[in-house]
Amino acid sequence: MFKASDYYELLQQLEDFLAAADGSGPLKPPLAPVALKSQLSLDLPDAGKPIKDLQTDIAHYLNNALKTAHHSYFNQLWGGFNAACFMGDVITSAANTSMYTYEVAPIATLIEQTLIAKMSDLVGFEAAEGQFTTGGSNGNLMAMAIARHQALPAIKRSGMANGPRLIAFVSEEAHYSFDKAAHLLGLGTEQLWKVPTDSAGKMSSKALAELIDKAHAQGAVPFFVAGTAGTTVRGAYDPFEEIGAIAREQNLWFHIDGAWGASVLLSPTHRHLMNGANLADSVVWDAHKMMGMTLMCSLLLVKQRGQMLNTFSASGTDYLFHAEAAPMAGSTEAPTDFGPATMHCGRRVDALKLWLVWRHLGDRGWEALIDSYFELASQAEAIIQAHPLLELVSARESVNLCFRYLPQNRQHADRLTLSVRQALWESGTAMVNYAQVEEKTIFRLVICNNQTRSKDIDQFFEALVAIAQRLEQEMR
Repeated sequence: MFKASDYYELLQQLEDFLAAADGSGPLKPPLAPVALKSQLSLDLPDAGKPIKDLQTDIAHYLNNALKTAHHSYFNQLWGGFNAACFMGDVITSAANTSMYTYEVAPIATLIEQTLIAKMSDLVGFEAAEGQFTTGGSNGNLMAMAIARHQALPAIKRSGMANGPRLIAFVSEEAHYSFDKAAHLLGLGTEQLWKVPTDSAGKMSSKALAELIDKAHAQGAVPFFVAGTAGTTVRGAYDPFEEIGAIAREQNLWFHIDGAWGASVLLSPTHRHLMNGANLADSVVWDAHKMMGMTLMCSLLLVKQRGQMLNTFSASGTDYLFHAEAAPMAGSTEAPTDFGPATMHCGRRVDALKLWLVWRHLGDRGWEALIDSYFELASQAEAIIQAHPLLELVSARESVNLCFRYLPQNRQHADRLTLSVRQALWESGTAMVNYAQVEEKTIFRLVICNNQTRSKDIDQFFEALVAIAQRLEQEMR
């Protein structure tokens, strides 16, 4: 039985943990696995213990969890904290339902339909369909599956053994989830052709057209092309209008992986980066990234209603999906039951937290949030360009900044990047990731944490340069 008194101490522990967001605690790396394990009691006992006695276990977890709400957490394409989102997560767990049928998730179904309609409209889709998924990788897999079904519907029954060779196209800087999708869908990764990019990391539409011609010359069937809205490292946006024109001419399914960057649609100032998105057949959009929702909160939006049901419907489901509640395959009606039109069965209610936050912020609040990220990114870019020891390695298009520190001996630059990154983390100052761009090891600074302020950007670069100068001296 629920007793509020059992949870008072937990709420205090959470308050202390989340205080890291306002800078009251450091951001430090974890202990090594062996050392951490030696400090914990992780065994699963024969006899259980009361709820109140779990507080020690909870304290151990929180004390050793990475503080991703910290204002200097720049490491991943997500971070920060939102109270309305947190409340939505708690309520979702308390209600404990699944999204496969309306009868077990009535209001959640209507909320998800509302969000799909709103976000589809922002993309430029009319009368679209969609669903929340377990993440952008899953959404990309589902989009490729829908495209395969659209190209060769018979594969659903007969399989690919005797079918033509299908070719999919993505940019060479696209997310690795497409490689997994090509493997899991039976295409094989050799049939996922990587399109060269330009100096800014954008897909070359000219190279795409040439590769499509090459596939036809080999007797293969091109069927799918994915553009990226905000590449993982550089934050680049592919030329969607050009890709969309080629896809339409060549009868390819045009998908946009907007897991990271589709959220710029919330800002009238920056939504131009998504020009041409309305030409796509499907879009993945992760609200747990730039919009700051807790993991997971991701949507797949599909322009033409009925495509998801045609692809994912299965037989033998009458025990769960009753005829009076679900549209038949080929129907263009909005689904009452989400389950038949997805590769999932049980699915968590991720829509509630996003809906609550949207009710809290409104369109204007989202606009202000996205704009603030771009302002901070512009501030960081100005610092890099003005500093004689810092170099912007790739031009900034959104809120990713790829840069490095320039030591006197350039041969030390890559090693110094890694050492500085580790020192920033170990000192509790900041957590920033690194990547490879143009065969250089660079810092990848990502601005998407709603706790980050202008002063945090200044302090980050001050600390980075000071540490780099000290370590450079030690290397000489």
